[in-house]
Amino acid sequence: MNREEFIKAYHDFIDTALGLAAKARREGLLALDGDVDREKAGQRDIFHYGLQFAVDGAASEIIDKIITNIAAQEKDEYTRLLKIIQKEAVMCIQQGYNPNLLHCVLNSYTDLPIVDEEARCGNDEDEDEAQYEHDEGRYDAEV
Repeated sequence: MNREEFIKAYHDFIDTALGLAAKARREGLLALDGDVDREKAGQRDIFHYGLQFAVDGAASEIIDKIITNIAAQEKDEYTRLLKIIQKEAVMCIQQGYNPNLLHCVLNSYTDLPIVDEEARCGNDEDEDEAQYEHDEGRYDAEV
């Protein structure tokens, strides 16, 4: 995969991940069961494989270990980076990150600007409060 292919795949993936993160926050992880592509999961596609584990209630440590090992086998630099980003998306969706925060976390793996005008990586009190409530009083930095 070359850089241009990576950038296209990354932007396509971001749209999917952010949409599923929003759905999971509104409806819960189980609501994503129909969004898991079982064929891709069966082929160990990082995102769908990991999402399947998350929907099924697997512990985050197990999911992390499994999909980290799969991603580490990738030889192509850009493909491996995309898989690492997909792994991070699974982990963040499982933890209930708000989509804007997820966007910023995933983007931090790249040198690409955030082009989505609605993505705000700064302090947004409403989002901070929602994240705080979701974490039952524990901010990510405290976990």
